[in-house]
Amino acid sequence: MLSIVPSGALRPLTVPASAPMAGQAYALAKATRTPRPGSALPDLDSLKKQMKASRKALIGDAKGRVREKINQLRDQLKLIKKLYAEDPRNMARRLAALAKELKVAVKDYAKAAKEGGEMVNQAIAAADDAALPAETRASERKTAEDEAKQEATGDMDFIKEVREFSRTLKEQLQTARIKATLTVEGKFEESEDYKDAEEGLKAVDESTESLDQQIRADMPPGSLMTLEA
Repeated sequence: MLSIVPSGALRPLTVPASAPMAGQAYALAKATRTPRPGSALPDLDSLKKQMKASRKALIGDAKGRVREKINQLRDQLKLIKKLYAEDPRNMARRLAALAKELKVAVKDYAKAAKEGGEMVNQAIAAADDAALPAETRASERKTAEDEAKQEATGDMDFIKEVREFSRTLKEQLQTARIKATLTVEGKFEESEDYKDAEEGLKAVDESTESLDQQIRADMPPGSLMTLEA
């Protein structure tokens, strides 16, 4: 029997914009709205600062969400180790799923880091404007480089965390392989479960290495900034 839903209960379907795009659009609309009669026009420099602060906050929020996701994956691993300590096949299957989620998280972080790198290059280009006094150029470039170093240091810390977590997953997979020699018939390392986990972790390493290279490539040109491996 079909039930009829009252028309008033239906809500229009909306497709939300991505957080960075929506946030930047809101900041732009707010900064450029027509002032009320008698109110002062916003200063151009102030508008630029507002837009920069908004964009920087959105990038920071995106990175924060990825870091939180990594923490959730760590918690999942703790539970998986308890549930499947004696079940190599299920352990490998769950590790493959974790590797897949970890790879997505790294790629999401890379997107945010890339936008941050673009901001740095824009700030450096603005600081090198020949129309500015030499002292101002030097001061603004130093400010931009200091901000870039702070962000890049945080990015490299994230990479270290991912690599450490990836090593932990690999160690757990090897533990499952050893356990399988006693509990699973045939060659466990040739099973689909084991191969999926192994390939998934390899993909994580490739994504992490790509992020590492991206961050180094986005360092301010001509700067003396260095990052630890």
